[in-house]
Amino acid sequence: MNNELYKLIYAIITILITSGCFGYINYNILEKLTVIVDRPNNETDKKQKIMIFTGVNVGLYWILTTVLNCEISLSILLVLLFDVVGTILIIAPLAKGIDYVINIIRRIFGQSYAENRETRDYIFNTNKIQTLFVFDFDNNLITCGYLDYQQSGDNNYFDLALIPLDAPENQYSFEQVVEETSKHKDSRILVDFEKKIKIYILRY
Repeated sequence: MNNELYKLIYAIITILITSGCFGYINYNILEKLTVIVDRPNNETDKKQKIMIFTGVNVGLYWILTTVLNCEISLSILLVLLFDVVGTILIIAPLAKGIDYVINIIRRIFGQSYAENRETRDYIFNTNKIQTLFVFDFDNNLITCGYLDYQQSGDNNYFDLALIPLDAPENQYSFEQVVEETSKHKDSRILVDFEKKIKIYILRY
């Protein structure tokens, strides 16, 4: 009976691991660290990466249970520990290193730096204080304020949460904003041709 129960537990755990449940943990952590960035609505790339991480987990689980003869509970714990700690300390730096080498090779061949993030994630993802001035294509000020939160680019929807500035919005003209942004080397301009807006970003 104990042997049958052991086989049942082993089968259930094996199904969980091979089904991709544990591989999703790796993927989710790397996505939060922006090591992995997939295009919006592209489930194929996501599934392929989860399958790769699942294969790593299956291999690790097999080594622990078969080669090293670890107990099932200990093997599961070690696989989960690897999924969290190993992903942060091993997989993430390794992936970053591969990207670094690829960009060196691209630079040697006269190609631009490869960046997988959405444009607005690339611009807004900083811990610096950012003051935003949003204009339409006719240079009319729509709104302005300190950036509080921005919707990530993974769902193709774009909205911003701004903290109002101390001065009234009508005190900021297009010419003043352009002049001020040109004084700061960390400033950026985000042009959204779909929404027909220009966002001047001052960073401090």
